[in-house]
Amino acid sequence: MVTVALLVGSTLGCGSEPDSGDDTGGIDFDVGGPDEGTSTTGGEQGEDTGGVLDVGTNPTGGNGGDGGQCACQDVDDGIYVLDNAGFAPAVWFFDPPANTFTQVGTIGCDAPAGWVANSMAIDRQGYAWLNYYEQLTQSARIYRAPLADLSQCEDTGYVNPGGTWWLLGMGYAVVNADSSCDQLYIYRSDRYLEYPNFGPGGAELGQFNEATDAVDLIGATDYPVGELTGTGDGRLFTFAPVNANLAVLVNLDKATGGELEHTDLDGLDITNAFAFAFWGGDVYFFTETSPGSGVSQVTRLDYDGNEGGGLAVYNANTGLHIPGAGVSTCASFTPPA
Repeated sequence: MVTVALLVGSTLGCGSEPDSGDDTGGIDFDVGGPDEGTSTTGGEQGEDTGGVLDVGTNPTGGNGGDGGQCACQDVDDGIYVLDNAGFAPAVWFFDPPANTFTQVGTIGCDAPAGWVANSMAIDRQGYAWLNYYEQLTQSARIYRAPLADLSQCEDTGYVNPGGTWWLLGMGYAVVNADSSCDQLYIYRSDRYLEYPNFGPGGAELGQFNEATDAVDLIGATDYPVGELTGTGDGRLFTFAPVNANLAVLVNLDKATGGELEHTDLDGLDITNAFAFAFWGGDVYFFTETSPGSGVSQVTRLDYDGNEGGGLAVYNANTGLHIPGAGVSTCASFTPPA
């Protein structure tokens, strides 16, 4: 395995009209992720109302989450993670309340030998979007594979320009709180090669253009490296390092790449593989148990403060090596009922 930073994580999307009240069982879309395969457990245990998690509603009254004109298809209400520890990269489904991981399947992308699966995002139509990179030439590709059959992977045609935009953070967010249609945002994280001694300056935020298979630049960011996750009410977050002992959670301005607000994550090291996702009002970070360990843990930030706030280890050893994570914009972004 290449020992350069493995980036990941993101947030994905789906849609239908928002629910009008409490939802105590079942969801409208299901690829069977949490009902099939092998599962691993650890840390605190929560309660789940069924085989798949309940779809959240949009408290702002807009069309995000499980609602609106861009329908949700073949994607579950939870977090998908990328595991690249085995012979072939695989996608697992993480059920946050139950704190369990269930394998969805292995990925069948025809990447060149020696390329590394790095970052992942999930869209509302049930596709995993994957960044692969090759360190020596600083080259990248973006692939797209259906969660229902990850062997059916296709190359989007993305070719990174001149040794830039090759280490990517990826995440979906809906256009705004009144929309259900999502967009894929890209964070240029090429400076990960400087880890853990980052110099001054930031990077750039872009948007993937499916018509041209290229990244359209949005603007400069304040941090040199970042992963991305978004929500069904239009927010976009980055998980970014400041130094080896401090990372930040940043709410980004999707129009400029600038910072709207940030939360310090004292003592959280991004390590050699990092990812995160926003689910149920909280943020779940996936980092190695120690830098270079090859095994990831889960740390949860009680972002909405409904359990007293704070950052705490949620699953001390997942048994997986997680450089990427994604959650669709169909998924719950408020605490489950």
